[in-house]
Amino acid sequence: MSREGNFYAETWREGHWEPIPTPKRSKDKQIPVACVYPGTAYSLYTALVGYERRYTYPFWHTEPIVPIAEPRGFPDDMNLLYKEAFFTGLTDSFLIKRLYLTWFLVQEVIDYNWDKKFPPWTGYVKRQYASLFKDLGSFPEDFPDDEGVYPNPGKNRGEVSWIESYREFVGYGDWFIEELLKLGNPQEVRIIFWLDW
Repeated sequence: MSREGNFYAETWREGHWEPIPTPKRSKDKQIPVACVYPGTAYSLYTALVGYERRYTYPFWHTEPIVPIAEPRGFPDDMNLLYKEAFFTGLTDSFLIKRLYLTWFLVQEVIDYNWDKKFPPWTGYVKRQYASLFKDLGSFPEDFPDDEGVYPNPGKNRGEVSWIESYREFVGYGDWFIEELLKLGNPQEVRIIFWLDW
């Protein structure tokens, strides 16, 4: 089952939060507009809120990523349109965690330690490709896409190790930050986030 992220933004203006982008109108009613749409970017959701699903991490991962924010529900001072449009009465901690419902300032995404490194990872590849892995560097870009990394030694396999940063693991971090910066001052823009059930 795929789960897509919902991203709605609000900006701090004149002492209160206002929705951005400008809501649409339909039959004299305002409709919230999502601020960014990354689809099923599971590794991004892992960095944002600690989302885990089967196969989130390859077998060689030794520790989970440290997320930007744990699920903490809707902010108490959320703008009125969002309060009316979203089910803000949701206070059950189980459902908040199940939906990964949280919020964060854009500045928190920028300040996140995207360059933090995971502990070294070990796997096994065909011996002819083992030389591509050098001195605990990043996973080699020239490793063939149709070749595998295996959890166990085998005939004609060599042990390799590499280090990966959060940025490399997520893959979407820079694009995501660029999209969020289009919304305004990162210290005054807040993102409301949850995953579809």
